[in-house]
Amino acid sequence: MRFASLVLLLAGLASAAHADQPPEPTRKAESKAKSDAELVEGTWVIVGLEAGGKAEPEANYRGNTLTFTPNKATLREGKYAPIDFAWALDPTRSPKTIDLTAKAVTIRGVYRFDGDDLVLCLSIGANRPTDFATRAGGDTEVFTLKRSRWERYSDKAGGFGVDLPGKPEERKRDATTVHAVKSEPERVTYLLAVTPLAGPPDEKAADAAIDATRAALLAEAAGPAKATVEFERTFKVGLATVRELTVALEVDGKDKLGARVRLFATGDRAFGLMVAGPEDAVRVANTGRFWNSFRLAGEKKKN
Repeated sequence: MRFASLVLLLAGLASAAHADQPPEPTRKAESKAKSDAELVEGTWVIVGLEAGGKAEPEANYRGNTLTFTPNKATLREGKYAPIDFAWALDPTRSPKTIDLTAKAVTIRGVYRFDGDDLVLCLSIGANRPTDFATRAGGDTEVFTLKRSRWERYSDKAGGFGVDLPGKPEERKRDATTVHAVKSEPERVTYLLAVTPLAGPPDEKAADAAIDATRAALLAEAAGPAKATVEFERTFKVGLATVRELTVALEVDGKDKLGARVRLFATGDRAFGLMVAGPEDAVRVANTGRFWNSFRLAGEKKKN
């Protein structure tokens, strides 16, 4: 079930929507609720889903995210294309209400903040829910979302900065320094490794440092697991040669593991960025943000 057992009905609901029932509340209501509007902004990971009076299997929502910005809310679900919604809150009502609008159809719901969680009860029918429960044969779904704690991390010694979902732990593997942080809601680990070149910055030294970086990342991610490269490509970014790998990690008695890796050498060191975990979680992880946020010290983001 997608978040959008709701969304899949949008096209059909559009034809049945009443022209004399505009979405409520208006953005004016939200303007009176700056605190909730600010609290909801950011990326939230779906960690629980209930429908028909019972909890849905984790496989139906794991890794899915909902990101709120001032102008839209974006739902990302694995292989599906992202869906953008207009959103509005009314915290003056009890319970507080939320509207998500796409394709001229508004999904009405209620919301509450529960510690570091956001709980949404959304209806695929005409009526707004009045509580946070689902019932057999009903048309509501309850989502529990946990805030994703992404922040900027910089390492002066390594000469880089990158976005990560929390402060990483630092470990040494021979000459390689590995920075790792596990994202519990996403069930993946984000790793960044730095290896100094052992000699002059030529192609031979760069290749050796890249190989050492790759070995350190795989050892951190899976220990004794057997690693099989399923896909590899090489390309140039400026003067740097970049390798990208998709790796299968075989561990007896556990979920099938996977990893996506980007490796390159520049100046006097090699860098490696890896996202590792269960294969289904790796597919929907924030790999793009992680990789694209990487900057060498002093390097500015390109427009």
